[in-house]
Amino acid sequence: MTGAILIVPESDDVALLEEAHRLAEELAETDGDSPAVVTVAFEGLVDPDELASANPDEVVHVVRDGDEQFAAGAAGVRARAEALVAVADDPRVVLLPDTADGADLAAATARRLRGGCVTDCLLRVRDGELTAGRQAYGGRAYAELSFEGGPPVVTLNTEALGSPAAPPTGSPSVREVEVSVADDDRLRHVETFDVPEADLAKARRIVAGGFGLGGPDGFEVIEDLADAVGAAVGASRPPSDEGWVAYDRQIGVTGKEIDVELYVPCAISGDSYHMRSVNAEYLIPINSDPDARIFNFADIGIVGDAYEYAPALANAIRDAKAEAESEPGTGETEAVGDGGERVVDPGAEGSPEEVRE
Repeated sequence: MTGAILIVPESDDVALLEEAHRLAEELAETDGDSPAVVTVAFEGLVDPDELASANPDEVVHVVRDGDEQFAAGAAGVRARAEALVAVADDPRVVLLPDTADGADLAAATARRLRGGCVTDCLLRVRDGELTAGRQAYGGRAYAELSFEGGPPVVTLNTEALGSPAAPPTGSPSVREVEVSVADDDRLRHVETFDVPEADLAKARRIVAGGFGLGGPDGFEVIEDLADAVGAAVGASRPPSDEGWVAYDRQIGVTGKEIDVELYVPCAISGDSYHMRSVNAEYLIPINSDPDARIFNFADIGIVGDAYEYAPALANAIRDAKAEAESEPGTGETEAVGDGGERVVDPGAEGSPEEVRE
């Protein structure tokens, strides 16, 4: 596996594998020697047979001694990082998906391999060397970073990756490796969280305010509704220019481009400079002007004052949640300071997100 492109997917998503094959092609054009594409499947998290469909050169199935399986999230970072270092043999690069868990694992692995770590990036081949490119200054610039020392360990945005010119064929070899690794004994408490994404470009739900709110106090209403929905807070350009909110909350041509499942713009007219950067599965505006352009994009529109209807909508959502939680078989929830929820359900199945105390 020396010099191989090592991929560590979180699921059977083959986007990372296709990107690895593309990089192998580019490196082969420069070096004349194509690096092997090797993917790692941790027992209990990823099925090695499903990864074989993307035709890597090899699938390394990593199992733990005894009957234990690997865990996702913070509880499993230490064990997976140690296991990854144990099976890695001077790789050319280590690729992971750009998720919260992927970033944690990338940092822990890079420290052990003494390599550079860059998250949320794209890789390019420059003069035979790999460089990482990513946006800087809120998307207003593009930076490229080179690596020194150990192998690069990077997380990639799987929605912006390429594919090889000549897709590989054949069946990969599958190799099972048993490792002896310890869990992180510093972890003392595990809970499940549903919280809004801080980065608007990655948020799945956003409630935003516009200049029609009349002042910074209006964003207290926006924050309250966002808290009820479990959404991030955004804004159009005028409130950012006026200093009512931070510039990183701005949505539009001069701000962030968003791709969300739910967008609730309040007191936002919907001009082209704003809407050009909005892609939403469901768009529900609140605006007192029935002729506002924003309603042309709406799935459901509320014609009325945001100061009246946003609190009413927030209260209705909280009442509906409380009613659902009171039904038998549902988990209890507690509000948390960042606008999300803490879900407490000891009998629930699945992999919770773990938080250190």
